[in-house]
Amino acid sequence: MFFSACSEVRYNGIVLKESACGNDSSGEVIRVNKEEILKRYVCAPCKVAVVGASPKADRPVFRVMNYLSGAGFTLFPVNPGYAGAEILGLPCVAALASLKEGVDVVALFLSEKMQGTIADDLKQLSYKPVVWFQPGAQNEALASSLAEAGYPVVEEDCLMAAHMNKCGV
Repeated sequence: MFFSACSEVRYNGIVLKESACGNDSSGEVIRVNKEEILKRYVCAPCKVAVVGASPKADRPVFRVMNYLSGAGFTLFPVNPGYAGAEILGLPCVAALASLKEGVDVVALFLSEKMQGTIADDLKQLSYKPVVWFQPGAQNEALASSLAEAGYPVVEEDCLMAAHMNKCGV
């Protein structure tokens, strides 16, 4: 399968890799831009791996997970510190490779300094999901390298806010 090199495109201040291609958890090859990501994965709830998930109600990731769960998204908490525990009644796993099924979006809630193994973790998957950098998780170098490797990338946007603002909620 061929994945094209990516060029940077900005949409309302959000960095997109418009020429990125990837394939979702079903294996279908997708060619994405921001509008397609919103339509296919945000406005029509999908499967989301939440990397950096936390059971602490005062954390932004907990609030976003709670909202997305209520909006019909299927969530998969990922955090080695809580592996084996439940977050919002969902089993938490240590790494993306531990997920028992494929996901459409990998939402990163980790600061740049905590993202060391993300690229390697993603490469262990047999497909290329959308990689969504939540606010506070910005990492231009990682985003660029993932986009160049064929992953659809969204930076500097919140899944919850995108759903609320773009999906007629």
